[in-house]
Amino acid sequence: MLAEVVIDAERDRWFAGTLLRLVANAGDTRGGLTVMEQRARQGFSPPLHVHHREDTAILVLDGELTVAMGDHRQPLSAGGFVWLPRDVPHTFRVDSAEAHILEFTTPGGVEGFHLDASDPADAPDLPPAVRPDIVRMLGAVPRYGIEILGPPLL
Repeated sequence: MLAEVVIDAERDRWFAGTLLRLVANAGDTRGGLTVMEQRARQGFSPPLHVHHREDTAILVLDGELTVAMGDHRQPLSAGGFVWLPRDVPHTFRVDSAEAHILEFTTPGGVEGFHLDASDPADAPDLPPAVRPDIVRMLGAVPRYGIEILGPPLL
């Protein structure tokens, strides 16, 4: 018998057309780390942005991404890892049909932005395809030391 999947409204979120699971938040790690698991469709790309309070790392579990950091672009596939230091503009784009990633930020706390700019997931699957709600993101970013600098990676 398969275990029933339970949705936790505080940890399972539909964020900008993706399924985001908050694995560990600042409260879980005494402020040291945030870990988020994300599944996204082909073409998903957050706007070009910069974090002023935390460093970020991305580990690709499945799929293919292109990561843009400053003027550098780097392809990543399953098992690929990239370090995105604070104060350096970055974004990424999903190049495969779907991608599954882990995102780590240190110190913790950026999950507040993701909670403010998302909705509780209705199911443990990707939400209907939508464009990121840039107005909602712009309203949330100032509290978290993030700046949106430009469009998603096309």
